[in-house]
Amino acid sequence: MALVREPDDASGRYNFAHALIQHTLYEDLGPNRRARAHRKVAEALEDLCGDRPGVRVGELARHWMAATQPIDLIKAIGYSRQAGDAALEALAPADALQYYAQALDLSSQAPQTDLVLGLDLAIGLGTAQRQTGDPGFRQTLLSAARRSADLGDTERLVAAALANYRGWVSAVGTVDTDKVEILELALHRLPADGPDRALVLATLSSELVFGPASERRPALAREAVALARDYGDDAIIVRVLNLAFNPIEVFEALTWSEAALIQAQRLGDPVQLFLAADRRSVAAGRAGDIDEVDRCLEIMGSTVERLGQPTMNWVLTFDRATRAQVAGDTEEAERLALEALQIGTDIGEPDAAVIFGAQLAIVSLQRGTMGDLAPFIKEAAADNPGLPAFVGALAEAHAEGGRLDEARELLEALEAADFDVPMDVTWFTAMVAYSGAAIECGDPRFAGPLLDRLAPWAGTWSTTMGPTVEGPVSLFLGGLASVLGRYAEADAYFAESAASSQRADAKYFAARTDLWWGRMLTDRGGPGDIQKARDLFTKAHASAQANGYGTVERRAATALVLLDT
Repeated sequence: MALVREPDDASGRYNFAHALIQHTLYEDLGPNRRARAHRKVAEALEDLCGDRPGVRVGELARHWMAATQPIDLIKAIGYSRQAGDAALEALAPADALQYYAQALDLSSQAPQTDLVLGLDLAIGLGTAQRQTGDPGFRQTLLSAARRSADLGDTERLVAAALANYRGWVSAVGTVDTDKVEILELALHRLPADGPDRALVLATLSSELVFGPASERRPALAREAVALARDYGDDAIIVRVLNLAFNPIEVFEALTWSEAALIQAQRLGDPVQLFLAADRRSVAAGRAGDIDEVDRCLEIMGSTVERLGQPTMNWVLTFDRATRAQVAGDTEEAERLALEALQIGTDIGEPDAAVIFGAQLAIVSLQRGTMGDLAPFIKEAAADNPGLPAFVGALAEAHAEGGRLDEARELLEALEAADFDVPMDVTWFTAMVAYSGAAIECGDPRFAGPLLDRLAPWAGTWSTTMGPTVEGPVSLFLGGLASVLGRYAEADAYFAESAASSQRADAKYFAARTDLWWGRMLTDRGGPGDIQKARDLFTKAHASAQANGYGTVERRAATALVLLDT
């Protein structure tokens, strides 16, 4: 039997016929002979590859690493760094992590410290950590950015600042002041134009989604997009559009996300394609275009299968849970939310539990058990003061549980604040949750101001398309107009909500629309209204009974009984 063989697909190269042969021969070598053998192989590879090792750079790194004489140290570091860079380029972050860590360890043994090389290795390590789901990436890259600033190295300061970004804000409901400080410093040191400034501006706008400085976000985003377009590089434009995306600006979100997705598909960068598809799904969800949401989720799914990056898998999984909310499939929505929680917890995502809590609240709303969650939602609201949507959800939970006095107290607090809710990505969620509570309380004091604030977004959906979806805004506008006795407006809003829910095959939102529409017609009592109300209640009851929407089922049944008394 031959000890070595020539692989069919590698002419001129040989390997051992069995791994045991290699292992036995290798272990029989003493340390010095082993190191010399590695050195000879490394030198032979250098002679063969020249200045362009290409795919064999990993072999060179391994052999020079094992050739442990001091004279070989610099080569081992250099090839390990090159291998890390190549692994990142090849979308193999686990391999890159190993090479960069190896190079940093070797660097600590070098007689002289190369500060610039140390920065490059740290930035590479932090990037690989981020892509493999290691939460330590944040501190690695913050440290690299600060050391770069101390050295006056703006190029590496910018590189570290841009690498320290997981694809969206660091944690929902909060501002990462350390990252913002680094980004502001980079802006201060960069010239007034150019691609780096565009990218830093866009990243800063993304980090300022929440908090008092969020009012700066639109201006930063638009400046970034303008600079990127002036520069004219499609790859930079896609990155900036993905970073600067703002779902509150509905029309802008649709146009920017469409442009980013088209260009990302053309460029073939899988990371930017995933981000573009994610942003596009948010914009499409806000517009009620669920077919486009599904198309984007398919793109994201294919990318996750290709790259296998844990953070992307987490995002995709909770996005799919939200899609199940749209369908009104509470079992699937809960299953996927739990799966996302596990993935996010395993990789140390700081807001995995918050996102799960938000998704569980929507599932419980659809099932009719949201009132039971009120103590947990109250705790979430206290723990996340930057997310007033939880307070709105608490008001709705009280109303859904029949505790109208407690719901009214929270609505009165909102009234005292002049109905002012921060205009961030959770604004819609907060406003429609408060609206749901106001509709059940039936108090015009709250209904009027809420309707005025939501009316400009008639025709859109309330959704973060991320964690949650609350349905067509017209559903809530119809309910608020009903409380105000503006029945013609309410009728039009409900018709719009019913049509939008039907297009999306959104069973829960369709049933809730029928329930509230039937209530309005009962109150109005015009010609044909009672019979139409009966039909709507019957339809709502049947759908709720078939799909497990407890509160809608009970309220529709009660409404039908009252019509017959």
